[in-house]
Parts: sequence; C-alpha cells; structure tokens
Amino acid sequence: MGIRFLANNEASFEGTIWKQISPADQGMRVFVRKNEESNYNRLRNEAKKDYHARYLFNELMSLNNRHGLTRSIVSRFRQDQCNLQLEGGFIDYSMLSGCVFIKDYGVTQSRGEDKAGLYYVDMSRGKAELKSTTRISTRHIAVNGAFKDSIKAAEKLPEFIERGYKPETTQGTLEKSGYSLFYNDCGPGIRSDFRQFFDTSNIRGGTEVAKKLAQLIQIEAKHEKETCWTLHEKGHAVFKRALQLALSDLSPADKSRLAKHKVFYANPTMNLSVIDHYRKHAGMQLAPQPPLLNNFSLEQTWVTGNFASETHVSMRQLKEQGENSSGNVTSGHIAANALARGLMVGTSYGLPAQFAAASVAGWALTWATIALSNMGGANQKIIESNADVLNHMKGLVSQRRA
Repeated sequence: MGIRFLANNEASFEGTIWKQISPADQGMRVFVRKNEESNYNRLRNEAKKDYHARYLFNELMSLNNRHGLTRSIVSRFRQDQCNLQLEGGFIDYSMLSGCVFIKDYGVTQSRGEDKAGLYYVDMSRGKAELKSTTRISTRHIAVNGAFKDSIKAAEKLPEFIERGYKPETTQGTLEKSGYSLFYNDCGPGIRSDFRQFFDTSNIRGGTEVAKKLAQLIQIEAKHEKETCWTLHEKGHAVFKRALQLALSDLSPADKSRLAKHKVFYANPTMNLSVIDHYRKHAGMQLAPQPPLLNNFSLEQTWVTGNFASETHVSMRQLKEQGENSSGNVTSGHIAANALARGLMVGTSYGLPAQFAAASVAGWALTWATIALSNMGGANQKIIESNADVLNHMKGLVSQRRA
C-alpha cells in the first residue's frame, strides 16, 4: 500500500487519485479525493461567511502544520489510521510517508443536546427560544459560564446584559429585539474548571469552543457593525483565548472594525487584567457600566486576583470614556468599590485583632455570610450589595426547607 506521486499535485493511494490541498513545499502534504475536491472548494468558500465552515476548514489545515496531528487519536489496529475529534465534528484520515489523506470530515450546525455554538435567542413569547445561526444578527451577544443547559443560560443572561448596558438596554428591550448567545457548554463542577484552565493557560491551544468562537470573531470583524459582548463567569476564559487566536490572523483593516465592539465583564472567574489586555489590543471598547464583581465571592476576588484588577480595569474605563455618573464610572465609585473589598479584608479574611467574644462572633458571622454567598449558584446571580447577599441566602434557606 504505497503512494505514487503524479503531475499537477496529485497522488495515487489505495487505488484512488487524490488532490493536494495544502500549500506547496510547506509542512505536511494534505490530500483529498480528487472526486471530492469540489466539496472542499465549497467548504473553503463557505468559510468566508460561516464560522462552522471556517472552524472545520482551519482544522483541516492544521494537519499541514502538525498542530492537528498532536491532538489526534491513532487506531490501535492500524497506526496509519487517525481521527481528530472536533467540537461537534470529526476528521478521519490516513498518514503515510509524510502525507495526510483526508477520508471523511464533518461538523454539525444543529443544537442537538446543548451543543456549543451561536444561537439567536427569541424572548418575545415570555420564554427563551433558541435557534442555531451562523452570524450575529443582533446588537447584543453573550458568552455564558456554568449553567445547567443552554435554556437556563439564555433565560438568565439578559439580567447581566442589562447590568452592563443600562439604561439604554434593559430586559424589556431584549424581549423585543432578542439577543445572540454563544453557548459555552462548559457545564458545572470540576469539568468546567479544567476547560477554563485550558483556555487561560493555552494548554493544547485552548478548548475547541474557543477555536469556534475565534472563527466567529474573525468573520464579524469583516463587517462594520456595533456589537456588545457580555462575558459571564467562565465565558471570560473562552473569549480571552478566542480573541487571542483571532488577533493572530486578522488583517489591519479587519482589526480596525473591532473598535465598534464593546465588552462587559460579569462575575469573572479569571483575572480581569489578563483578558482586558487582549480586549485593549483588539481595539474594543469597554461597556458603559463598570465590571460586575461579587465582593463576597472568594473565587471572583481573591483566587483570580481581581481584588486589585477590578480597580485597575475600572480606572482604565475612566481614562478611556471619561466620567459618567449615571454609569457609575467616576473616581468616587471606583474608590468606594475598592474600599468595600478592603473592609472585607479587615472584617473577614483576616483574624480579628482582639479575640473578644463579640469580635469573634462578628468575624464568624461575616465568614458564614461569605460561605453562603459562594454557594447555590452565586455566580449565576447579580450580587453587589448586602441586600443581594441576604436575598441569596434567603433563597438558599427556602430551597433547603423545600
């Protein structure tokens, strides 16, 4: 079972004529069956406007530079038979003598069982209805963190969009206009944490979801349209990695159009200074409202380093946009928010200065409040004040009694 190379970048392999699709004299030689070359050309054209096709096309090309090879599974029965698993798709191929022969490939565009991807969310009937789409057709788009499923994410995210873009945008206006959701199927628990780790640390090039989102950003950058992003919880990590990938392939003209994009950070579970570095590098703007951070959340403040980074990003917003009292973008608001976190340090994160019964009791009560504010899906809620904390705690107690 050898390979016989022919003229016109063709080869004979397994009794079939194959056509080379990879660049000449660069990396591995990648072939498709000659009678399927038209399908490949169609995919390449669709990649200009459909992020599904663009994602699949780039993964096919990754076999040329070995990036795809390192992520592939080799058959235990035949070492030349390989499979590259994609987000909602696959590539089956044979590899022999430095050549790759693509035998089958595909990627689904259907939602199925909460597949990652882009959806239009229709809120007009009083409930969230999702429809798979290939382009951002709305002004607002959200990237979710950990939720039970796509429907739950779609129902809750309008609260966060409103928080970032009020008073112009409210849940009422979203019911009329709808919004776009790039569903991040990270799921809850440790699986979700690992996926975030891959995107923040760039291990294995990040998650496949981030790669899909990168293709969407690249396509949208070709259209001069205002786009308002809302990033929720672990959606920050996916967006950071996607933006990092997208920027590496954007032309100066495409990158300039990203100036019409705005970004709002909500309940981040990664460092804000890191993601804001890429946001600023892309030329995107910050949302009119400052970042949403639950000061009672250990994960959002201390684990991520956002105890200090939130102030840094808010000061950057003040410098870029100027003071806006209606949007809480003033030096006074920033100082007050930082002071609130500082008081948390003195009253809860450290031991009391004197071990008087009253001091210990107050310290223990504050710690109990922090513990409860980190339970029961706190990252899925807007918690900014003591009243929000009490409402969250009240809800937890009610659930346990039920």
